[in-house]
Amino acid sequence: MRNYPIFILLCLVFFGTLESSASHILPKSRYTLVIPAKSNPRIKFGADKLAKSLSSIGYEVDIVQQDKIPSGDNLILIGTKGGPLMRGSGAQMSTDKQAGKEGFSIRYNKNKLLSIEGTDHSGTLYGCMELVNQINKNGRLPDQISITDQPEMVLRGTCIGLQKPDYLPGRDVYEYPYTPESFPWFYDKTLWLQYLDMMVENRYNSLYLWNGHPFSSLVKLKEYPYAVEVDDATFKKNEEMFRFLTQEADKRGIWVIQMFYNIIIPKPFAEK
Repeated sequence: MRNYPIFILLCLVFFGTLESSASHILPKSRYTLVIPAKSNPRIKFGADKLAKSLSSIGYEVDIVQQDKIPSGDNLILIGTKGGPLMRGSGAQMSTDKQAGKEGFSIRYNKNKLLSIEGTDHSGTLYGCMELVNQINKNGRLPDQISITDQPEMVLRGTCIGLQKPDYLPGRDVYEYPYTPESFPWFYDKTLWLQYLDMMVENRYNSLYLWNGHPFSSLVKLKEYPYAVEVDDATFKKNEEMFRFLTQEADKRGIWVIQMFYNIIIPKPFAEK
């Protein structure tokens, strides 16, 4: 008899914990992210990031592509200023502070419709990323938000050197062909995705690859077949990696720039 109060207290704590856990894992609500029917890869990427962020805090999320606002509640419109989704929808934003290139506005309209409007595709992406930051910071979708922002610098980037501190055997300064033996990390797609995600999180928009003479690893000329200094298998890998890298970078609003110091004669060309 004397243990009954303790037993009842334990039951209350146990079932209260179950209820709390269940309420945490059950979906809070369903949101629909609406993007234009013909969306740029940057808008799709931003919407995917936002959907994952909302899902991580318990929301069910759908992404639909259309140029008209669907019926229903809990909509988030994502598009560019003057685009088909925003134009004439009543969701287009007006503010005293106008965003410039790569800029965005996030706000609710008078009908409590939340919109992310970019001045261009990168701006729309950055607007999605900003709302992701707000969700991650507060653990919920904000009830009120009014943000207009844009990057201050035109070019914001990182430099990666495809070169070494020592000369390769039989070669001189600037001569570093793109090969898996010399630069194994360059062919690691998982590593590149992690790096590109870091870049977009920090709003970088340019990636500079530095090499003294990259052309003989990347370009074939019918008149000068001996100018290529990598084998066919490596050349195909290089083509594949540049295609992969530029496509994934473009989704994140990043411009890939192949830098070079000068034009020299490739080793096999010189030998011929």
